[in-house]
Amino acid sequence: MAKSCQVLALSSRKSFERLNHTGKRARYKDLSVVYRLDESQETINVAYSVGKRVGKAVIRNKVKRRLRSLVRECSCQLPRGDYLVMVSPRVAELRFDELRDEMRAILPLKGGS
Repeated sequence: MAKSCQVLALSSRKSFERLNHTGKRARYKDLSVVYRLDESQETINVAYSVGKRVGKAVIRNKVKRRLRSLVRECSCQLPRGDYLVMVSPRVAELRFDELRDEMRAILPLKGGS
């Protein structure tokens, strides 16, 4: 298993406001991401937005666990900065490998894929 880099929860209001005003946006199928790269940061800060339209709490929590796992999986290829990952309701129907493909397509990974 590949070594993972430090990924923390993005939680401060100031970080969300900075993301909203200066972040770059990307969308691919059922995922959207807003990110602000900052190599001066020592960590990768990530927040997940999984709304009630995705399903009941059990389903939403499963989706968030999958997203966290995928971000950890590719964390050493991610540039440092802040990320907000958002999903559409259809993401609950995706298999794990399909979600992985979408995640790799949308995240700004270093060195290609």
